[in-house]
Amino acid sequence: MDKLKPPHELKIAGGNLADRWERFLERFRWYLAAVGEDGSEDKMKVAILLTVVGAEAQEVFRTFTYEPAKAAVGNPPAVQAETAGQCNTVVRKFTEFCVPRKNVIYERYVFHTRVQGEGETIDSFTTDLRLKSQSCEFGSLQAKPDT
Repeated sequence: MDKLKPPHELKIAGGNLADRWERFLERFRWYLAAVGEDGSEDKMKVAILLTVVGAEAQEVFRTFTYEPAKAAVGNPPAVQAETAGQCNTVVRKFTEFCVPRKNVIYERYVFHTRVQGEGETIDSFTTDLRLKSQSCEFGSLQAKPDT
């Protein structure tokens, strides 16, 4: 297991950042489970995340701000302070940064201009089209896998 490669770095610039973040996060969670760190303390998970996420995303991490603790006033319960050492908080901050940057018009352009490459199998081509259609928000027009 010590030879297990971490997920590829998260590329911030260009394309569908929301999709890349979701895929990175999925691979990161698999990686944590594979190396036996999914039950680790938050500080360790954050350290692993920041190690594998790459330099571009580390720069984004440095811009995050965290909410201070709020005392209970009346009925609402007190809110604990957010910190950079809480894995769920850091993941949420990255999600907030990445998800709004999805450009549906661009994603549809990419889908509609996709051309089957020379030597590319029809299975590979249709699989790529199905993957690309997921970020296009086609709704009921989106292809469903065969059941």
